[in-house]
Amino acid sequence: MIHTTQAPELVQLTLSPEELSSKQIGSHNLQKAVEALHRDGIVAITNAVDHGHINKLNSRMVKEAQVLYDNPMTHRNFGSRTGNIQQEPVNHPEYLFEDIVANPWATSITECMLGPNPHVRFYSANTAFKAEGRQPPHIDVEFEFPKVPFGFCINTYLVDVSPTNGSTEVWLGSHIDADPSINDVDGDKGIRADIVEQRRRISPPIQPTLPKGSIIIRDFRLWHAGMPNRSDDPRVMLVTIHFPAWYRSNQKLFLPKTLEGKINWGRLVPCVEWVDEDYDYLTGRHDHDFSLLP
Repeated sequence: MIHTTQAPELVQLTLSPEELSSKQIGSHNLQKAVEALHRDGIVAITNAVDHGHINKLNSRMVKEAQVLYDNPMTHRNFGSRTGNIQQEPVNHPEYLFEDIVANPWATSITECMLGPNPHVRFYSANTAFKAEGRQPPHIDVEFEFPKVPFGFCINTYLVDVSPTNGSTEVWLGSHIDADPSINDVDGDKGIRADIVEQRRRISPPIQPTLPKGSIIIRDFRLWHAGMPNRSDDPRVMLVTIHFPAWYRSNQKLFLPKTLEGKINWGRLVPCVEWVDEDYDYLTGRHDHDFSLLP
């Protein structure tokens, strides 16, 4: 008898008109999301962000991405062959949208996993240009992290995304026994090759296809990898990160002072360094430390 491994599937939720108008997620979708995050370490909502917001951001960020890409000093994630650069989102008030920096449906889900009043400590992006190179499977943290869910990345794609334009490869279920010791000594190599092949036999990776306006909620511990964008159009992906209230960290995101007190964060606690209008977000501050403080 031949045994075949059934390809895992990303759970994708669609918000109802009532959920969209009330900005409250219903119990059925909430249950599906929490089950998926416990089992798979990832879930998607296909209609969580206003198209007008992401169209406006994409129009500007693609132009700025080209400026960064042409600068040899710009950080390349896992080397130049991947075509993947770190990019900070537009920091002007007219480009800050609550359904991106404080998505209410994502918050309802993450607080079920992290406890009440999650702290948002990070807002950034990466952009994939046309390339042939891929990233190795990796986890974003290399320190000894807690053995419970301690962080969730909220990814927002600004266009329809598929394997053609570099949707992120994800390894469903790999968060359950994630351990920083599985990383190769050379951090650019990601997870050790023998561990990757063991996991592939259990549950191979997938690259999801999602419509514009989708968000992905991903456990910080989940294996993933940036994949080649084989289209001619740069693909921008935004990220915020939610942490539990008990998580000890000094990490902050940077927002203009003119927005202080004007963003409806819902039940999120914003950990923000308020900066002047002349803050150069495009060069940004790419250093970050997510480790748990003593």
